[in-house]
Amino acid sequence: MNIENQFEWLETKTILREIRESKHGDELRWLINRETIVNRTTGDIVIRSTLRHPGICVMVPFLEDGRIVLMHQYRYAANEALWELPAGTLAGEEESQEGSGRMVALESPAECAARELLEETGYEAARLEKVCECYAMPGSSDEIIHLFFAHELTQREQSLDIGEVIYEIRGFTGKELTAMIANGEIRDAKTLVGLFHALSRQPEGVRITVD
Repeated sequence: MNIENQFEWLETKTILREIRESKHGDELRWLINRETIVNRTTGDIVIRSTLRHPGICVMVPFLEDGRIVLMHQYRYAANEALWELPAGTLAGEEESQEGSGRMVALESPAECAARELLEETGYEAARLEKVCECYAMPGSSDEIIHLFFAHELTQREQSLDIGEVIYEIRGFTGKELTAMIANGEIRDAKTLVGLFHALSRQPEGVRITVD
């Protein structure tokens, strides 16, 4: 029996719908479900609380001199300001299939990446390069991270959403970023993933100095 047929969802109950006020109106961000699943191979039944999510985009913005743009952003859950790459949640809605309890995206990752980069940093990218996809925390969520390199930036106007607090936006050299990672100044997981790809891959047309 393959994995697709091994597990059956017996019941999905949505416990919470996270709806946030934004400049674009109220937005459904994610669902928290109580899901009952049977393993057809063993007969075991498990119950899991699962966060169903439309996905996020993370952007690595490269300045002309090869520096990478980070934001010093306040995070309510952590109650501190973190150095992060710009990122944002794809617009989404509940899947129309009755009882699925899943989220579906209403825009492409590239559309989300361009929009969020401009809103959070004020930079517009002439070219977005899709790098990878990865799960944020597959033990409890289906949230996928779509990682992009953002090239050929033009400074426009920042347009923060309701509740967003960004203290500083600044470019860092590869050497500075490597030191910040080593000494624990950068502790955001999605940012670490993005910087790993940027510092290890040396994107075409970008010169990142790490020594």
